[in-house]
Amino acid sequence: MWNRKELKEKAKAAFKANYWPSVLVAIILTIVVGACAGYVGSTSANTVKKSGQTTTQSTVTVDGKEYTSDELATKIENDINNLSDDEKGALATALGMITGGLVAAIVIAALVNIFVIRPIEVGCKAFFIKNTETKAEIGELSKGFKPSWMRNVGSLFLMGLYETLWAMLFIIPGIIKAYSYRMVPYILAEDPEIGANDAITRSREMMNGHKWNAFVLDLSFIGWELLSALTFGILSIFYVNPYIYQTDAELYKALKG
Repeated sequence: MWNRKELKEKAKAAFKANYWPSVLVAIILTIVVGACAGYVGSTSANTVKKSGQTTTQSTVTVDGKEYTSDELATKIENDINNLSDDEKGALATALGMITGGLVAAIVIAALVNIFVIRPIEVGCKAFFIKNTETKAEIGELSKGFKPSWMRNVGSLFLMGLYETLWAMLFIIPGIIKAYSYRMVPYILAEDPEIGANDAITRSREMMNGHKWNAFVLDLSFIGWELLSALTFGILSIFYVNPYIYQTDAELYKALKG
């Protein structure tokens, strides 16, 4: 059984011995992780007063007059109906172009995430694995693209799909599954021949009985995160993030061993 204190001591020594490359790769990995985890969401808290039930509804000011959301929708509908046929056609064309542009942007962002961002994550994990044994070089990042770029793309896409499906069921199962799949990028970095489902299965087996301890390991960095917040994130860039990523690589080596 691995020991949290020993793991962190090894990680601290490893990244300090190869400080600037570790900081650079940690910056890249932080950006990559943020891009993978990013999402766009919208919520609505508006309710309507019906059947004697008193609820609240937000208002919007247009041309100096306040409208509820329902009133504003009615106003927009009436304004559109009062347009001429040519104006309606121009409006439809403009809305179509805007919608098409948004869809294209979403598709491009998704493709970049799948085919570029995810493989970079594998390369960063390869760097920190190597750094557990000797001073790793920045060139380790290329392992996300060769020799098995499409294998990495497919495996991480499948992993992300599984995580999303679990998260859609309930939050807690989604978090548990995220810990189960935690070692997939490391496995891909070390084994160019492994298949997508095999990598996911191996990660689940490695994390079996270790998810709670891994969660506690993550919690042990809260003090560093709070201290980093006082420095407006500067401490994270130059110390905390490479420390955390190196510790995670040390965890992979311990579980693999």
